[in-house]
Amino acid sequence: MSSSLMPTLEFAVMLRISEIHRAGYIGDRLLKEAINTAELIAHEGDTLLYGGEPGKAGEIFNKLAIAIAVLSFQPGGFCGLGMKFISEFAP
Repeated sequence: MSSSLMPTLEFAVMLRISEIHRAGYIGDRLLKEAINTAELIAHEGDTLLYGGEPGKAGEIFNKLAIAIAVLSFQPGGFCGLGMKFISEFAP
């Protein structure tokens, strides 16, 4: 596993949170993608850690970053993988 995975994931999540803030809401497509990521990680998560076919780890990485960003807007935010993100929309 790459030692740069977690800092890179943390940065990617912050970028996704920023995109969601700019949009002002979490769209249906984004929400569906976040929900489907759980099954993807369950079945193909080791690709993210150990590699696999070209491009697959990047695809999983990006979907995981989106899912964590979406979860950060839920009450209590996201706490896991050694990270904690709490986001909210400005009133």
